[in-house]
Amino acid sequence: MGKYLTADQIGRVSEELCLVYSLPYLKELPGTAWEQILASVKGGKWTGLRDNRARPDFCVQGGKSAVNFSVKTESLRFTKRRKSARDFLGCWEDLIVARPKVDELLAHGESVGSLSAGELGAKVLEYYNTHIVRKFEWHVISVLLRLEGAEEKQFIYWEESPPAIYDPDGYEWRESGKATGTNRNINGFPKASGPPETVRAKFKWTSGGKQFYILYRIPEDADIWTVEPVKLGTDEVRNALRHWLKLKKQDEGGDLAT
Repeated sequence: MGKYLTADQIGRVSEELCLVYSLPYLKELPGTAWEQILASVKGGKWTGLRDNRARPDFCVQGGKSAVNFSVKTESLRFTKRRKSARDFLGCWEDLIVARPKVDELLAHGESVGSLSAGELGAKVLEYYNTHIVRKFEWHVISVLLRLEGAEEKQFIYWEESPPAIYDPDGYEWRESGKATGTNRNINGFPKASGPPETVRAKFKWTSGGKQFYILYRIPEDADIWTVEPVKLGTDEVRNALRHWLKLKKQDEGGDLAT
């Protein structure tokens, strides 16, 4: 029994992931594939939307209410000290959670380059809080971290429910020193945690791709599971697909192009 997924759900996602990773065309899990797998085991409906808006990735209907999920997945690397998924529990990771379009909040005469790091950071949090989490009614942020070894794949999963809303007044922002050209890269630090030089940034935002990173502590009780994919050759997959496509076409009364 997992904390965030039931034993049955973990079994089902493991089976689906095994299918995906067995394909010779893929080296890592596509985000859209994981969204559909998770939506299925949760009994939800995948939105399938890719319109650069922060819409929920799937929705689970429950009576008169619905629960909206925003799905995140990122890859981690094994290290000499962290040789299994369990070794990552309790560790901190920067995860891309959203892409706040701060430009939409700029007043007349303002630009991303004209604002101080503090002013810009406050707008990043305002946009995330108001124009993403609240506007699109995120109820759950689900996180899947992947450790994609050559022989086996290990996974760490947890959920943040409800998503945190961050007080812009509680953070101090500074330039990261890594920006190039006219781009802005800023880091946000909790004011109550001491000088920024002594703590790790809670937030990072880049003006180029508008990536918004949040520093998360991987929960000690996160769900963990392992998948050992069956290695299929390209010819095996092609032949199997051609066979089933031929049958499908025959059922539909058409011909399969050769």
